[in-house]
Amino acid sequence: MAPRAALLAGIGLLALAGCRTAPVPPPIIGPGADAPWAEQRDALARVSRYALAGRVAVAAGGEGFSGGLRYQQQEQRADLAIDGPLGMGGVRVNVDGEAVTISNSRGESFDGPAARAELEQKLGFTLPLTELRWWLLGLPAPGEAALEQDPVTGEIRAFQQIGWRVSIDKRAPAMGFALPQRLTVMRDGARMKLLIETWK
Repeated sequence: MAPRAALLAGIGLLALAGCRTAPVPPPIIGPGADAPWAEQRDALARVSRYALAGRVAVAAGGEGFSGGLRYQQQEQRADLAIDGPLGMGGVRVNVDGEAVTISNSRGESFDGPAARAELEQKLGFTLPLTELRWWLLGLPAPGEAALEQDPVTGEIRAFQQIGWRVSIDKRAPAMGFALPQRLTVMRDGARMKLLIETWK
């Protein structure tokens, strides 16, 4: 093969290799971060698969901690990971319908009521696992909720549901929506502040 042909072939192979390793951008599934809020909300209510990563700070009973947060929703299954102290280096929570399983960095696993009790003991409060999938999207779960909305756009700024107040402190464009970037979830004696760094 002539030197020029070999060089061109090498460049072509490098280009193909680059295509294979290039990161794939997250899919745009929403109507756009600037779309009317009613349109975004309708589309968000149909989202059943998503993932996020960020940070969480928890305060309860006069104590607190901060750590990494990862969450993935796949239809009725949710996987939550909090990497931080928690007295054990982190916790993994798997929710499949009504079934809950928890594992920790010591290799211990719990399921059913024991799993919920273990999570409550580590966090200092009962985490509303069923509602969380909606709250993370900045929406109340199906059912009763008291909304605080922007008087002009109708965008949800905060809501109260099952004794908790959820505040969307900041939104940012992601996946074709204006999704929460900073969230505060609180009730008497318990507070979680979330910083969501990536959505997909």
